[in-house]
Amino acid sequence: MSDDVSPPNNPDNAPGDPADVEIIPAEIDLKLKVGGMPGRKGAINEEAIQRAEKAIERVSVNYLEVGRAQVASLIGQFAGVKANPSDAGSAIMQVSMTAREIKGQAKTCGYNLLTDVAESMYRFLSDRSSLTPKQIAFVDAHLGVMQNVVAHDLRGSGGPVGTELLRSIAVAKQKLDDS
Repeated sequence: MSDDVSPPNNPDNAPGDPADVEIIPAEIDLKLKVGGMPGRKGAINEEAIQRAEKAIERVSVNYLEVGRAQVASLIGQFAGVKANPSDAGSAIMQVSMTAREIKGQAKTCGYNLLTDVAESMYRFLSDRSSLTPKQIAFVDAHLGVMQNVVAHDLRGSGGPVGTELLRSIAVAKQKLDDS
């Protein structure tokens, strides 16, 4: 990289021109403190790492119960959206945030299929303030898959059943796109 970088908002450059960018070098202090660099250890206390791993293990043991409760809550929240889909901005946001929460916890506990479906649902809902009937059907497809994952304890990718469940979301997405 060249050291010859124009300052931001240079009048000689068009907006969006690469020379219209100021480059600020990143500090490596944080990298050294939390994770080190190749060939160098970071300053993370081994005891703190062990405590964190044990906490994750405790959550993982009970995650199926937690996941079932979260999915049931999500279904209840979405019922509120369905009651008034054209004016449900805050309710949709709540459903979206719950899906995001499920995504994070499911991933940590080894439920990759649930993670993927929750992430898809979160991304779909995160910028919406209302839903059409076809969009509701698309979200319902996600909820159906999530219910199956927790009802049948489908860890990881869910195997062949997981593949079929993901296919059902793909079909719902195709129907949504065809509209």
